[in-house]
Amino acid sequence: MVGTFNPRAIRLGYVALGVKDLSRSRDYYCEVLGLAHVLDQDPDVYLSVGAEHHNIVLRQSDEKALVHLGYELSDGADLDEFERDLRAFGLSPERKSDSQPGIDQLVEVLAPGGNLFHFYKEMCVGPGYRRSGVAPARLGHIAVITPEAKKLLAFYQRFLGFHYTDDIGGIATFMTCNSDHHVVNIVDLPESRVHHIAFELSDNSDHARACDTLTSVGMPTLWGPARHYAGHNLAAYHYDPDRVMIELYTQMDVYLPALGRFEARPWHRQNPLRPQSWKKEQMTAWETDFNFDLVTA
Repeated sequence: MVGTFNPRAIRLGYVALGVKDLSRSRDYYCEVLGLAHVLDQDPDVYLSVGAEHHNIVLRQSDEKALVHLGYELSDGADLDEFERDLRAFGLSPERKSDSQPGIDQLVEVLAPGGNLFHFYKEMCVGPGYRRSGVAPARLGHIAVITPEAKKLLAFYQRFLGFHYTDDIGGIATFMTCNSDHHVVNIVDLPESRVHHIAFELSDNSDHARACDTLTSVGMPTLWGPARHYAGHNLAAYHYDPDRVMIELYTQMDVYLPALGRFEARPWHRQNPLRPQSWKKEQMTAWETDFNFDLVTA
């Protein structure tokens, strides 16, 4: 696929979660993580990192759950054509108007593994960035666990046009639709749930401030900060109130699809660095031994 890169989606726009205690989760995402509380529209609470109308949606639920994912389509996308192509792919999309605040039209479709997707072209601008809490710069990517990984991977690659960028032991597969090393990570295990949601920080120094912020409210950092092999991002992980893992990262590898490799960085041990399969024990390039098992978390 080197030299051919014309994905239908350009970025992950929002993640909707079912949470067991709506007030508790809203307080975490707003007061600790630093997102802006934009709107309550029954049954959902809409939160924004800053630039877009919303990036996280919370919904009261008996159990924690991934409700849906929202992806922004490329500027030249035609929703009618997109809907027809989904049907030709064997799926059953539904066009919706004003079903999400800030979005006039979207296409909703259930993909393999029970993943519900929203695809849209435009979203209203957000409320601006807050300066309290962790205060991330943007929503970056999501990792999902599914027993239908092969089918879900085929949807991302064959229909949406994502590129494979790395995998870990053939279990976790990283794919992108832009210059980020990955926009989605699909984990092939006999469960159906979110593995983690990742937010990019503005600067490496923000890692220390984020860890201090989390510690001050009794939320320990479980893994990191350390540098991964896959993606080479500096990353740290903690649990949200429902034990959904949250990744905070900086310095993600930049993918060059026309060349099928990544922009060189001083910390790379290979030059040129190309997509590859990493071993399961290659979680950190610093060879730090963390007790927390990031793979099975």
